[in-house]
Amino acid sequence: MMTENLLRQLEDLIGSDDFEFEAEEIMEQLVEEGAGFEIVGELFSIMERHPVDDLGMPGPMVHFIEQYHPEHIPLLISSVKRAPTLHTVWMLNRCINGSADRDEYISILKEAAENENADKAVRDSARSFLDYQLNR
Repeated sequence: MMTENLLRQLEDLIGSDDFEFEAEEIMEQLVEEGAGFEIVGELFSIMERHPVDDLGMPGPMVHFIEQYHPEHIPLLISSVKRAPTLHTVWMLNRCINGSADRDEYISILKEAAENENADKAVRDSARSFLDYQLNR
C-alpha cells in the first residue's frame, strides 16, 4: 500500500518545478520500503502516461530502472512498442550503444519513429536517435 501511495505521489509531481528533487526523495523512500525490480513496469507506465514531460536527464526514475540492467530491457522494449515516450526512446538509444542486440533495438527505434499514435516530439526524437545510430 505504501508503495502504491509513493508511486501516485511521484506521478502527481510530474510537471512541477521541483519534480526532480522531490522525485529523488520519493525514489529513496521506495527503496527504503523495499521496492525493487517489481516496480520497474509501473515506472514505465508512469512514463507512458506522460510521454513528453521532463522527468530529468536522466532523472531518478531512470537511475532506479537502469540499476536493473540488463533485466529491465524487455520491459523497456515492451514500453517503447506500446507507447513510446521521450524518456523511453532515449533509454533505448542508450541500450543500442555497444549492444550485441543493436539491430533489434534499431528496428524498435524505427517503429517508434513511425508510430503515428506517438506524440510528434517523441517521433522526432526517435528519428534523431535513429539517424545518429545509422550514421555513426
